[in-house]
Amino acid sequence: MGQQLNKIIKRRRRKAYLARKKALAKSGAARSASRTSTKKPAAKKAAPKKPAAKKAKPAAEAAEG
Repeated sequence: MGQQLNKIIKRRRRKAYLARKKALAKSGAARSASRTSTKKPAAKKAAPKKPAAKKAKPAAEAAEG
């Protein structure tokens, strides 16, 4: 039964696809143009942060530790 159902689903999807394609052609819009217009402008990348400078231990703590 699965094979028969697959055929029905594929046929229904193809019919819907062709209807969308026909409507798009009728409106005069190009398919590729509609996709490129939805792109967002590239965001500026933040400068990489420098690692925090390590503080040198005072001489008194270095001798004890």
